[in-house]
Amino acid sequence: MSEILYNFGANNASLDDVNSNINSIQEVRSDINNLFSVLATVYEGAGATALNQAHQNIDSMLDDMLNNMSITQQQAQDQQAAMQALDQQNASAF
Repeated sequence: MSEILYNFGANNASLDDVNSNINSIQEVRSDINNLFSVLATVYEGAGATALNQAHQNIDSMLDDMLNNMSITQQQAQDQQAAMQALDQQNASAF
């Protein structure tokens, strides 16, 4: 029979790292939006339309990625909490 061992401290540290990276991506996203805003002042006509479409595409991809990361991080956090509660429940049986 295989055993599953949980290192709650290391798991929490990793989950905190993921959360920190999500926040960092949000900061980079702000920089990207600022860059597109500056570029929008330079382009006109079809170039401006294409630039705006590229910005919308990138923004949509970032939305999807950040949503997926946030959901996955929350699910992992919930699983971590459930395993800690189960561990405490099992320990109290002794």
